[in-house]
Amino acid sequence: MRIDELEFDALKKRFELEDVSVSPVTKAVLGIASLMPLTWPFDKAAKAISGHLAADSLERIRLLLEACMNEVRKHDSEIQQLHDTKSAAEMETREDVSRELLLEAARRAESTRSKERVKRIALILANAVVEPKAIDADETEEMMRVATELNDRDIEFLRELIKIEGSLLQLQSANHIPRYDAHIKWEQGSWGARIDPEIDSVFSKLESYGLVSRLAPPNNLNAITDFQNRYVLLKKGMRFVSLIREATGERK
Repeated sequence: MRIDELEFDALKKRFELEDVSVSPVTKAVLGIASLMPLTWPFDKAAKAISGHLAADSLERIRLLLEACMNEVRKHDSEIQQLHDTKSAAEMETREDVSRELLLEAARRAESTRSKERVKRIALILANAVVEPKAIDADETEEMMRVATELNDRDIEFLRELIKIEGSLLQLQSANHIPRYDAHIKWEQGSWGARIDPEIDSVFSKLESYGLVSRLAPPNNLNAITDFQNRYVLLKKGMRFVSLIREATGERK
């Protein structure tokens, strides 16, 4: 499947030339629909965001679409395989789900100030829709929600935990690795065995989104001992990071 580079580049050029801070919302959104017959499965979805944007958030929507299309372009072979192996009904269902997810992504990008977070939303959307399995809309929406809340430092810590526990977790049928293994592996992280309130703050936040889980302290720990809480990686945490990986470089 070939991607229409000229149409996408035309959209990009329009945004570069247009004063997005004063452009009428309706005109701008209709401009997206007319200039951007998006790469499948988004080619029927552009008009879905019409009427849902604020003028001051148009730039974030542009960033979302651009990042999403840039990632989808890296998956031509996967998209072609989908067209070759899926029935017409399955493809239509995938397009419908993709349209709804694009609208949800646009809403989240609209209210997200950080460009990096908008980019992560785009990566989650792009990677979810090109996977061969049926799109899990609920999971994708949840992952986009998490992406709007986590900052760069949060993700740095999560990736570090994956680095030391990820290979073990992949071998488990359970949602996490055994408690003893997680306790021992913890000190292999960049944080070592030091006690640091920032570690608790970050991992407590990650735990609140179901990405990690706090380990119970050792049974022989004295009640008055100052102890750094330790955490175990959950499969949702691995899944989140897999969805925000770019195809070139990070993606396995």
